[in-house]
Amino acid sequence: MTDKPYLQLALDYFDLAPALAMAQIVHREVDIIEIGTPLTKAAGMLAVKTIREMCPDNLILADIKSPDVGGGEAKMAFDAGADWMTVLGAAPLDTVKLALEEANSRPGKEMFIELTGIRDIITRARDWRGIGVERMVYHRGWDEGNLSRSWDAQDKDTIQELIQMGFEISVAGGLGLDMIPFFEGLDISVFIIGRAIRETPDPAATARKFQEAINK
Repeated sequence: MTDKPYLQLALDYFDLAPALAMAQIVHREVDIIEIGTPLTKAAGMLAVKTIREMCPDNLILADIKSPDVGGGEAKMAFDAGADWMTVLGAAPLDTVKLALEEANSRPGKEMFIELTGIRDIITRARDWRGIGVERMVYHRGWDEGNLSRSWDAQDKDTIQELIQMGFEISVAGGLGLDMIPFFEGLDISVFIIGRAIRETPDPAATARKFQEAINK
């Protein structure tokens, strides 16, 4: 892990053109650019390839949330230029293994477990850790954030337990500037920010404010 957490911009768009425009505006102010799940479905690996070419100095995450064919989907993402990709936590352990094997066969590539919808996180995490998974996205889902769920102390306790198990944790889901101090004391690896950067009058300036908040 770096001296401070990374800042990741989530490009959760349903069309490629606005995603490219936002990446162009913000890429110098963030560490990682995420091709969000809606965009990977709308534009496929073209989105990964194009943003890789536009932003050669950023890490690129393809948030595929692969549910099956883990090795093949990991290969597809990495071939398109992604550094990181995600596998859905509900996927069979064999799918996780195959995606992890593909990542491990390529220098600098990594696979993340994406926890959206997973209830028995710690139980499942023991299995993932047992096969060598090191990274995880702790995610309050888009619909949850809009309808029913906010961050609370139980989230912090679970994140701390996962860190103690040896995972590097990315956090995502409705995070604004006011939420960054909530994670103080936790060794967070990546803060994933979407609308709180994208939907502001000056996204680049907002990204810089997030970097400042993370640095504190």
